[in-house]
Amino acid sequence: MGSGKLLYHEVEYAGNHADWLVFMHGAGGSMHTFKRQFPHFHGHFNLLKLDLRDHGASKDLEAATPFDMYAIARDVIQLLEHLRIEHAHFLGVSMGSIFIRLVDELKPQVVKSVVVGGGVFKLSAKVQFFINAGVLLASVLPFRTLYGLLATIIMPNRNHAKSREVFIREAEKISQQEFNRWIRLAPELRGQLRKHFESPISGPTLIVMGQEDHVFLTPAREYAQRWPDVEIQVIQRCGHVCNIEQPDQFNERVLDWFQRRFGLPAQPIQP
Repeated sequence: MGSGKLLYHEVEYAGNHADWLVFMHGAGGSMHTFKRQFPHFHGHFNLLKLDLRDHGASKDLEAATPFDMYAIARDVIQLLEHLRIEHAHFLGVSMGSIFIRLVDELKPQVVKSVVVGGGVFKLSAKVQFFINAGVLLASVLPFRTLYGLLATIIMPNRNHAKSREVFIREAEKISQQEFNRWIRLAPELRGQLRKHFESPISGPTLIVMGQEDHVFLTPAREYAQRWPDVEIQVIQRCGHVCNIEQPDQFNERVLDWFQRRFGLPAQPIQP
């Protein structure tokens, strides 16, 4: 487990035969975002579970100067170097997809492939307006109120209730000070999305989206059409956080992709 200056992390080691799979949650989440994925991929990969700075149990890191999105990516790279992980597959959800892109930008040789669920590739005018308002209101409104409103905007349907609940519950573990630091990343976020939309990820990429993800599905399809090594799959009757809302569908599609692209056996290899 991680401590001190490293991100809090946990490892499930399958053996020297197995590749590493690194899980990257989004803003307001934690490694528990993937609790429905860990058993499915156990034994197929060496699993690296982590909490990003200010999230989950990663509360004791020294202040990053400057505090920007690259600082988040450098935390992850530092952890990989500490664990001597030279190559890894990355699985991220929501804003975790952006932090994977930054790891790929800073250290592309470590990224073997990328899987994103509910990937963020552009911000709609509605979400941009809400984020701008959130920046202005962060010192007035409790951040839990802002999180609740954002969850409703992104996941409005009745069948999205479980995802909204997890999103809000995990976000409640963040302090107001930590929220204020992250909301100030908003202007940088827009710039990073514009830049990364114009370039492919280093390794083969799978994008899994919910058919009811009315905010992020169209940009994800546009991105997949741009680059030949990017595959997109859409889960019907599913919203933004598809790994929580329809975990069986998500897990089966991701494992099938690894089998097709990397020859991963259908059953875990015994060490």
